[in-house]
Amino acid sequence: MEVIFGKLWLMLFCGIILSPMLYKILSEDLRFLNVRVLSILSVFVASLTDIAYMSAIILSFPNLLCDLLLGIKLIAVLGCFVCVFYLVHNELKSKFLQYVKAKDWVYLIPALIETATLVFLCASASFTKTADPVYFAAFLSLYFVVNFYILLGAWLCYKTYLFNLDFDIKYLARKHFLYYLVMCLMLFLQQMIFTDVSYPLTISIFLLFNYSSRNRTLISQDALSGVNNRVSFNKFVNNAFVNREHKGAFLVFMDVDKFKQINDTYGHLEGDAAISLVGKTLKSIAGESNSFVARIGGDEFVMVVHSDSESYVNKIIDSVSYELEERLIFSDKQYEVRLSTGYVYISPEEHNIKSVIAMADEKMYEQKMARKRMEQSVVNSDE
Repeated sequence: MEVIFGKLWLMLFCGIILSPMLYKILSEDLRFLNVRVLSILSVFVASLTDIAYMSAIILSFPNLLCDLLLGIKLIAVLGCFVCVFYLVHNELKSKFLQYVKAKDWVYLIPALIETATLVFLCASASFTKTADPVYFAAFLSLYFVVNFYILLGAWLCYKTYLFNLDFDIKYLARKHFLYYLVMCLMLFLQQMIFTDVSYPLTISIFLLFNYSSRNRTLISQDALSGVNNRVSFNKFVNNAFVNREHKGAFLVFMDVDKFKQINDTYGHLEGDAAISLVGKTLKSIAGESNSFVARIGGDEFVMVVHSDSESYVNKIIDSVSYELEERLIFSDKQYEVRLSTGYVYISPEEHNIKSVIAMADEKMYEQKMARKRMEQSVVNSDE
């Protein structure tokens, strides 16, 4: 009975950690088929079935019932790790992993194979007199698949950290990578020393960490456009250019043409939709070119391109215009969204980034005025 009381205490501890998170998540998003909700519910199911299984063993319940509870417990544990993997994967892919060719469902294949294996092994234990070897095979196969998802998640975090310039996503990827490795080591030590691994408690701590890390990244993200905000931009500039040596880059200043006219003609909701459209476009191009992008004002954006080639920067600007035009066509908007741009090269010796921003802003303004004069001359010629 002491074992059951110990597991009840662990479930209570997990409930104290996870219940406030579950309430907060459901208050923000009422969908129950949410990977965050499913990850928390899977922890509760794993804890409850673990207690029910141990109780059935102690109270000498029929073997068939014990095997059934064991199978549900092992599948629930597997579900915990699969949900956690997709939880982290979904956060990373929004800024980097969307360019990975593998489809999301591919990562479910090992879990489905393992589920079928566990069902087969638990069913076999009910019809054989040598249940212990079958149990050992079930726990061993689960252990390897769980560590597969841990190491796969760690690899995706490591790859995201290496190839992404967004400081918030770097922070998230680095922290999750380290925690994944620690979790893998702790599960190995628990398996070797205690033989009884506390999966729900491990996952609960991970979910708490993930929740707090996610809240931190949301502070530096612009809610409307989905790109970094001014706070994140200032932090990026200080880290990349002001406080250390750098190899140079281009700073591109962007402004939405006739944004006030869109607001006045179509309303502020359409103005917000235009900003969101620009943000999605810039985030897509920034991901492809490994650049940093942020919204620093109402309709003002800035992109940092780590290159010393002016033709490459012009190619990126052309890509932004082309993709923005495509998105406008498919969104069936009644207005045109066009960006005026100005860029300045940040030399390796340059550390006064404020002056560079001012120069890029001035060049952008010159392009905007040139366009206005050209449009006015066309109107005058038609008259």
